[in-house]
Amino acid sequence: MLKREQLDLFAADHTGFLDDVSPRHLAGPGDARHVTHALAAAGWTVQSDPLAPVVDLVSPDLYYQLQHKPQPGQSRSGWSLTGSIPGEHWYASFGPIPAEILAGVTNGLLVPPPVTDLPEVWDVLADAGWTHTPLTDGAEAHSPDGVVRIKQRPIQVEADETLAWRFEVRPDADCRPPVWTAWIACSPPLHLIHGLVGALLDPSPLQRSWQEPEGHHDARRTQSSVTPQAYVAAHRARIDAVRAQARAARRQAKKVLTTAAPPVPAPSAPVRQAR
Repeated sequence: MLKREQLDLFAADHTGFLDDVSPRHLAGPGDARHVTHALAAAGWTVQSDPLAPVVDLVSPDLYYQLQHKPQPGQSRSGWSLTGSIPGEHWYASFGPIPAEILAGVTNGLLVPPPVTDLPEVWDVLADAGWTHTPLTDGAEAHSPDGVVRIKQRPIQVEADETLAWRFEVRPDADCRPPVWTAWIACSPPLHLIHGLVGALLDPSPLQRSWQEPEGHHDARRTQSSVTPQAYVAAHRARIDAVRAQARAARRQAKKVLTTAAPPVPAPSAPVRQAR
């Protein structure tokens, strides 16, 4: 459960001037609490040692687990996300992805899956001006600036073959490591892929402290019109919305259980034996 003191600490950490950073995929990791606060507000619980540099969150139904921990040999942190639902198991890993883009995935875990069919991811990317290339063993797409590549291909997991998604941000043409990558495998729910793609395609800039140098040098930084107060207020409003959404979901689940439960028969009166 997210405490008021934690929100106060978030506010205290965001009092300086902000920059607008674009494109958003080069903005740097940002504040991990953009993700973790929302999950905690939805009832996810912390399983990790609060004094360790690892955050381990588990969903109320125990189906999902998110970890945020330092990566060996690097000053940055990485994420891992697993889904263990009856009948399926999928996993994902993320490098120093901007927290706001990762939230495109984690937000999808806080709401029921859509009941209507979703469009093909490749069609969504093509509509946004990306280049889509079918491959003999899958498909890939490149952003208009050539910086981001999304690829889907089959991989072998034990005795089965399954599709995996790879997202890669590499602005340099040479062999330098990518800025960040994402790897999602074993047939994750399609709406989570759409959430990640939608957050990636969002043209709006991300806000970063002007003292935060973690973004890539190709990112454009301009002084933001968003004040620190407005930034914190937007975070609190998002948390309030997640809490209300979680409460509504719990009420609906309770209502369904109550409606579906068979009536308990009244105990019959004992039959007296005639004397």
